[in-house]
Amino acid sequence: MFLRWMRPSLSAIFLTSAMLNLFSIPAIAEITKGEDLFDRPMSWAAGGWPLNTTIDIRDSLVDAALGKVVIDRHGEDPLGSFFKSPFVAPSPGRFVIISLWGSKIEGCFVKTIFQYSPADGQADLKALVPVRLELGIGGQILQLTPTQTSKPRGFQQNYTYSQSSGSSSYKRSSTWYMTESLFAVNSNAANLLSSATPAVMRARLTFADGDSKIFLIGENTVKNWQTAYAFNAACKEPN
Repeated sequence: MFLRWMRPSLSAIFLTSAMLNLFSIPAIAEITKGEDLFDRPMSWAAGGWPLNTTIDIRDSLVDAALGKVVIDRHGEDPLGSFFKSPFVAPSPGRFVIISLWGSKIEGCFVKTIFQYSPADGQADLKALVPVRLELGIGGQILQLTPTQTSKPRGFQQNYTYSQSSGSSSYKRSSTWYMTESLFAVNSNAANLLSSATPAVMRARLTFADGDSKIFLIGENTVKNWQTAYAFNAACKEPN
């Protein structure tokens, strides 16, 4: 049997071109957020915020570039059911650690947001303020302390949740708490973060009452550190 080479028809060429267009990968749109949005109390588990990707921080009035940041989150539901969902909503026992990594015109930073809904609905906001952030990176421990120029902030909010008893379900009320703290990052620390090999990393947040939480940082967040800290690699204010 002989195979004969055949010249493709015009319709076949158009079909191939259409298929290429159909399966072509569209360009990823740039994600931007106004600076003022970062000053507002963040929703539970950073709901509605883009995670694990670089965000351009823009001036809310003139749309000028002010910095870049990548947001990560870690949550636990120790008192939850088999299907644990710490990011869905506050519920007794749940906590979420949100971390923002990046640089702005003023310098480099890590911002931590600790959100906690205690089992009994009672907590001391001052005790929930972080005093130290440690990160295992490249076989060494990077330790960061809060900045002296920015005071931590605390918030609390009431919420309702469902509780089941037998075949009945009840609505309960409780309170969840949130603290925000800013950690200083110098050029050496920024360089260490920027050059990290993308992988899931472990970090420890220690609070004013001596308690600490181990949390995980996602691989895509680590990958985006390079871009987030490149905006101001020197981590210094302009002259």
